Amino acid sequence: MAASAGSPRPGWWAAPLRRRLSVRGKAVALALSGAVFGTYVLIVTAPGRYTTTTTILFSGAVGGLYLGAGLLARLRRPANRVGLMMLLVGIGWFAEDLQISLDPVVHTVGLLVRSASSGFLIPLLLMFPDGLLRSRTDRVLAGAGYLTAFGLMPVSVLFSTSVVENLLLVHPVDWLRQLTDVVQFVMSGAVVAVLLVRWTTATRPARRVLTPLFAVGLMGGLASALDGMLGTGPSWTHTPLINIAHVAVLLLPLAFLAGVWRVRMGRTAVADLLRRMPLASKEQLRDALARALGDSSVQVGFPAPDAAGYVDSQGRTLSAAPGQQVSPLERNGRRVGVLLHDPALREDRYVLEAVVSAVALELDNQRLAAEVRAQLAEVRASRARIVEAGDEQRRRIEHDLHDGAQSRFVTALVTLRLARQQLANRRVSESSELDDLAELLDRIGELMGEGMDQLRDLAHGIHPAVLSETGLVAALEMIAARSPCPVRVSATAVPELPRPLAATAYFVAAEAVTNTLKHAHATSIDIEVRHEDGVLRLTVTDDGVGGADPDAGTGLLGLRDRVAVFDGEMTVTSAPGQGTVVTAELVTGRPGPTGVEDARSGRTAPAEGEDGRG
Repeated sequence: MAASAGSPRPGWWAAPLRRRLSVRGKAVALALSGAVFGTYVLIVTAPGRYTTTTTILFSGAVGGLYLGAGLLARLRRPANRVGLMMLLVGIGWFAEDLQISLDPVVHTVGLLVRSASSGFLIPLLLMFPDGLLRSRTDRVLAGAGYLTAFGLMPVSVLFSTSVVENLLLVHPVDWLRQLTDVVQFVMSGAVVAVLLVRWTTATRPARRVLTPLFAVGLMGGLASALDGMLGTGPSWTHTPLINIAHVAVLLLPLAFLAGVWRVRMGRTAVADLLRRMPLASKEQLRDALARALGDSSVQVGFPAPDAAGYVDSQGRTLSAAPGQQVSPLERNGRRVGVLLHDPALREDRYVLEAVVSAVALELDNQRLAAEVRAQLAEVRASRARIVEAGDEQRRRIEHDLHDGAQSRFVTALVTLRLARQQLANRRVSESSELDDLAELLDRIGELMGEGMDQLRDLAHGIHPAVLSETGLVAALEMIAARSPCPVRVSATAVPELPRPLAATAYFVAAEAVTNTLKHAHATSIDIEVRHEDGVLRLTVTDDGVGGADPDAGTGLLGLRDRVAVFDGEMTVTSAPGQGTVVTAELVTGRPGPTGVEDARSGRTAPAEGEDGRG
């Protein structure tokens, strides 16, 4: 089936992976090619090496270290150009050794690329560690390095003599060699100046990353600058300075490997952070982050109580200091905070990403723990209200039984005793006395009937029998039939419901109708029942005066707790003059907690404090 317009192409998720594999594959191929090329150079240049040149071992070590470190960097950070530049420096280093060859052709080619490694080394120093040339000065110096190594130096071959025959020599120009030395001196000095400025303006985390390469680069740059300034005449300065520069070149890939090792150490610090962090206080969390990242300026921004902005661990409004980087802390697409840190931490991308993920996880866990505590507090309060409402309901039933049905049964008992006494005294000798006895018995019948009616009404208020016998809709229709105000009941197909759930819906409707009759002065009431997707929705609407307050003792507050037992929700909408709408939604597809009938099995367990008797 063809993909619809605008939909992502099949396998779109694999494209970044293919690009990454492609970058890594090219890096491996480039490193292998450099190693083969370097082996060839060392072989063909072996006969031409003499005391003033580097040895085969030294040349192989430098080129091999650059290739190995560059490959490692490229594999670990495919998006970072530092690894690629190190590979090119290694290849350029081997290419420069071609000028040592005694073969005129090879020697001439070597003269053309005799500054190839420097052409790549200058941009490498400027773009470390994030692989970016961040300023215009960096870009100008990098371009000048390329131009000098691959433009000026090859052109100078046309006018330079050599120990071995230069096949491209047109006419010797002595001052051109001096010019190239001056240009190299200026370039080296400019790179040293940029590194010095970068060091003095760097923050502590940035200095920690730059220290190895800065020290080595400064040493090599000063040696090259002094050698260019003093020239190649006096061997007592030229040889030591060149050796220092060569050692610096040898140490540069080692310095980068130290940076890679620092990332691994950073990951260890992240692991220690994870161990210390669970449910730490806000201040403890900030201190742990400062230790793990080595950044005393780090701050964690927590969502403000009013959901506007972020606050620090002291509750103060948080704002980024000049130069600080802001990293969002997100979990499952939801922002749970922000992390303010030194921009240099971006250079240890793996550590920063790990820390950001860890802090986001911790903040999300703290949020969830706070929500659980709040929900637990609400559950406890709800239980207390349910118990209180149950006790109040029992007291009301006791009062009604005592003042109503019980008093009538007591009166009936006294009347029966009087009748019994009259019979016992054997005074019944005249028809008039029989008539009096008949009146007493008639009175007893009336009292007993009234008591039975009241008991039936009380029982109906506690749990109507029709609810258990014929279901919710029939019970609602009975409410409508007994109401002095017109009540219309409309219902879709309602399945058989668990008894506690049906009783909850019934009492919501009964309480809403009772409140309407007492307070709303309504002329009509509508009860609507719908069951869709496992949710029972009950709506009671009247056309009364409105303005009802569900928290003002209307009886709906206790019912709201009963509705919540079934993962439901009850709302009351009652604008003045626009009537009242009471809506209850109860989930019928889930079992309730203890004391609530299991909606799937139909079993009911008594709640705490109840004996389970009907």
